[in-house]
Amino acid sequence: MKRISLFTALALCSALIFSLSLAQAQRAPRITRPVASPATPTPPSNNLPLKRVILYSNGVAYFERRGQVSGKAEINLAFKQSQVDDVLKSLVVLDLGKGRVGAVSYNSSAPPDARLKEIPFSIGAASDPTTGGLAAVLRQFQGARVSLTTANQTVSGSILTLSERQTPAQGNTLTLVKTSTLVLALEGGELRSFDLNDVRSVKLLDDGAKTEIAGFAEATAAARRRDAKTISITSDGEGAREMVVSYTIAAPIWKTTYRVVLDAAGTPFFQGWAIVDNVSEEDWQDVSLSFVSGTPVSFIQPIQQPLYRYRPVVPIPQDLQLTPQTYESGLPMVGVVSETGIRLDEARNNAAERSRLQNLGGVARQQVQINQNLQMNNRNFNSMSALSPGAVAPPAAPSITSAMTSGDSGVEAAAQGEEVGELFEYRVEQPVTVRKDRSALIPILQTKMDGERVSVYNETTRRDRPMNGIRLKNTSALTLEGGSITVLDGDAYAGEALMDRLKAGEQRFISFGLDLGTLVTTKFKSESRPVYLVRARNGVFETHYYQSDVRTYTIINQTDKKRIVYIEHPLRVGWKLSDDTQKPASQTLNFYRFRVELEPRKTVELPVIETQPLNSTYMLSDITPREIEFFFTSRYIDATTRAELEKLVEIKGRIAQAQARISTLDQEVAAIGEDQKRLRENIEALKNTADAKALVARYIAKADQQETRLEQIVREKKIAQDELNRWQAELSAAIKNLSLERKLPN
Repeated sequence: MKRISLFTALALCSALIFSLSLAQAQRAPRITRPVASPATPTPPSNNLPLKRVILYSNGVAYFERRGQVSGKAEINLAFKQSQVDDVLKSLVVLDLGKGRVGAVSYNSSAPPDARLKEIPFSIGAASDPTTGGLAAVLRQFQGARVSLTTANQTVSGSILTLSERQTPAQGNTLTLVKTSTLVLALEGGELRSFDLNDVRSVKLLDDGAKTEIAGFAEATAAARRRDAKTISITSDGEGAREMVVSYTIAAPIWKTTYRVVLDAAGTPFFQGWAIVDNVSEEDWQDVSLSFVSGTPVSFIQPIQQPLYRYRPVVPIPQDLQLTPQTYESGLPMVGVVSETGIRLDEARNNAAERSRLQNLGGVARQQVQINQNLQMNNRNFNSMSALSPGAVAPPAAPSITSAMTSGDSGVEAAAQGEEVGELFEYRVEQPVTVRKDRSALIPILQTKMDGERVSVYNETTRRDRPMNGIRLKNTSALTLEGGSITVLDGDAYAGEALMDRLKAGEQRFISFGLDLGTLVTTKFKSESRPVYLVRARNGVFETHYYQSDVRTYTIINQTDKKRIVYIEHPLRVGWKLSDDTQKPASQTLNFYRFRVELEPRKTVELPVIETQPLNSTYMLSDITPREIEFFFTSRYIDATTRAELEKLVEIKGRIAQAQARISTLDQEVAAIGEDQKRLRENIEALKNTADAKALVARYIAKADQQETRLEQIVREKKIAQDELNRWQAELSAAIKNLSLERKLPN
């Protein structure tokens, strides 16, 4: 027999891997996948051509495929692993004929390594002594039924074992080679061994093993192409019909770039381009291409990964002992009449009859219990009959496909316009072709715009020179997405600029270079203006005045051409322009814009005066004679108000006197207390000394005098406190009654 090397046998095994079947009758039980019925034909695979692409400025793109299918069709779409989540949450499938869209399936998202671990065998490289090579593979299928073919015969049996031994090589007895012997248990009980070098083919006969080994091959292939995903869409119908498949996936944002050409009069001619990048693995051949500006909400949700919800583990009770139960047999559902002629099933619902039944004998009561049990059983039976196969099922809800194709989805198609809510769409009129891994520059706008050549001065940008620019008004019907601008003045390059999004009818300044023909200087002065309002109320005296800031812009035209200069002056919170200031041409969130026209070689001064209302406050309870004198000499108050304020000062003086008197009395009480403490200590020390009786008597007499003084102080302090309270009440009333509001001439 022709000898086949181990490497050749492995190659043969790999080539036949999809046709082999593996049976393991004596191994541990395993779950096998069901084998598809061979009678079911495989639907033809279709690849719908790409017809429409819409690129969004938030990093996603809408793809629409459309084409003809017939019969039972299957559409296979290839995606990257990172795109599947977006496809699953945005996929729309429509069969525009009389077909019915079936399931949308895709290969498992489980990692290939995890899927390989679930397969109860392993096939490695030929160099792996454990799982590689034909011998190692067959060793893993001990007990499997196989069909073995050699040069002379074909036999069927079960694999018992596979052994290896060293034998001399042909033509060289000194060299030993490893040979493998396969032992089969044939039908009828015969055991036979076969040298694997003589075996031409091995066919495994178990149908379940065929599915398993096919799954192994699929998982192995998936491990090599981890980033590939295939989504299959089926539709069952008759005849030729049109199908539409659309989805949204991540894509490079589309970008805009503009050209502005200024003629001799400074009128801008505007040209816009869109830059698109086709980073997919498919050509965009004659597609309808659109660009949408705006920021719709978009996110990534990992819905392709299998998710499991946690469930609690409830242990089985260990000590629960159940005893056998017996049940009475059922009776026909008939009315039971007692010996007294009462229908028992009706008596349960009648209070009078229930009372009569309570007096019946044991037989009647037993019949009542039986009838009640029957009625309960009848209710249980009726409730279960609703689940029987003969029950009428509610009508099925309409599918998404039928709702959309019949126009019952509640969504109306947008009109053929560019604005879509807050978004704006640029729709290219002609079909566009962009090859894969290529980019394209596509014109989207070419028109004259309203505008003029200007210079824009902002002190924070440059202190001495304005910027060359244009005042551009979007007179087109399009919303211009932000992007770069290249400016051509006449036939020469003038500079570049950036522009934010510009809606139809909006106006924007665009600066592209330094204006070396215009010089600007600034001068600043700040001052407080005279008080214009005096107010006294609620115990507070207020003087109101304005703080005035004056910034003077001096603009010098150093050229022989007329200049239009816009001065951007910062807008400050709490400040407003005075009536003496030139009215600004426009205002933004942060700046006033003043338009200044300069004749050749002329100089213009622009003073910008801003005022801020301020006030100074004085508490009437703390007002001083010096402040009253200042108010009077500054003509804030008249003589009457001055007298009222001076009366407040006088009352405050009386209050201060009363407070000083009370403070003096308190100090005297404290001093007497300290002296009495000393006297008590001395008396305690001398009371047992015979020679100190006269001194002790003196101390006692002095203490008596101090007690008399303390009583007098209490009376004097009460008088002073009453006087203080009276003056304080008078001050409060005077402050409350003082009200003033006086406008002063400028």
